[in-house]
Amino acid sequence: MNLPGTILMGAQDRLLDPTIPYRYFAAALAFHVVLWVLIALSPAAVGEFFGGPGPALAALHGLTLGVLSATALGAAFQMLPVATGVPLRSTVSARLVSWLYIPGTAILLWGMHEGEHLAMAAGGIAVVCGFAIFVILVGEVLWKAAAFEAVRRFGLMAMIGLALTVALGMTLIVDDGHGILEQRLDVAGAHVIVAVFGFGFSHILIPLFALAQGVPALESRAAFGIAVIAIGTAAFGTYLGSMALAGGAAIVGIVGAVVHFRSMWRCLRGGMRKNLGVSMVMIVSGWGFLIVGLVLFVAFSGGWLEDRGLRLSMFFILFGWLLTFLLGVLQRILPFLGAMNATGAGIKPPRPSELAPEPLLRSHAALHFLAIVLFGLGMALEDALFVRTGAIAGVFSALVFAGFAARVWWMVHGRSQSKTKKETI
Repeated sequence: MNLPGTILMGAQDRLLDPTIPYRYFAAALAFHVVLWVLIALSPAAVGEFFGGPGPALAALHGLTLGVLSATALGAAFQMLPVATGVPLRSTVSARLVSWLYIPGTAILLWGMHEGEHLAMAAGGIAVVCGFAIFVILVGEVLWKAAAFEAVRRFGLMAMIGLALTVALGMTLIVDDGHGILEQRLDVAGAHVIVAVFGFGFSHILIPLFALAQGVPALESRAAFGIAVIAIGTAAFGTYLGSMALAGGAAIVGIVGAVVHFRSMWRCLRGGMRKNLGVSMVMIVSGWGFLIVGLVLFVAFSGGWLEDRGLRLSMFFILFGWLLTFLLGVLQRILPFLGAMNATGAGIKPPRPSELAPEPLLRSHAALHFLAIVLFGLGMALEDALFVRTGAIAGVFSALVFAGFAARVWWMVHGRSQSKTKKETI
């Protein structure tokens, strides 16, 4: 299937009202700032975190729910209908998800920070309801996209992973107030593994950004099979408290990651769009951080590293891989959608260099990598000063990126409004 050609044919007809995806991106950018502020205010709590309510738990979910999931919701609502040609059943429902999910996440983070069970429960219920509508809407699109085998397979796996993540998360919230779990840490570990590895669309996005052919079916099936085995085994092993099983799953995960990265790299090398700029540096760096994180987890599960090794592993996976990768993807998504919306609005789209100027993106990337290095040193040395300094750099990187996103919005939609006013006059 020629994915780029299929996407570009009639893509404007499948665009949503831009306020739908951009509200999720705006929420992600706001939570990105909140995430780093929480870490800067409580560096010792974050550096020594090993479960339980408090600033560290709020920061962790500020990353996973506030930044990563909010971005995934906005991207999935817009990019999947564009990629598959299957429209969403209801744009009103897509808006409803935001009304539940975004304030629900804010309430949940506040409850986690303060240790308020009722706030955690209320926020959690709102987030669950938002996710439930999302799964129904996007699941229907994926189910009907039978011609796009890889998109459908990985997308439906993501929906299953999301449902399991939500179920485990709500179980942990109930346990916080009523103490129903005997092995809370094991359930929390399974929740983290499924949440981190079970919900993603990079198999779709990378060929899209590079305007490349999709991954060959055999490679796609191999990557999918290895991913399912690794994630399922890791979650089950963690739930049983078996570090040997979880460590073995991480080794399988490394193999799967290498297979996946090889496919993605071939897409990048063979794509029509060759110069992806600093965004590709961030994406490829994120892949490297994932391998480092998995290797550290294998070392921890084998008894070669203490608890600090586990925290470092999760740092490289969450901040090094997921956050870095996601920001690299957003550097492409925002101008890509901006240009498509400008064309759909009947105005001349700005040049890519106007929407995504390299100096601005380089400044953001430099601050982000500085934050990662300093934060990582703080985690490795258990030094709160390094953690705080890294978080402050992270705040500045988040503000620069928010400015970049606001600039894209203004250049596209400001021009559209100006054109509409001139035509009215």
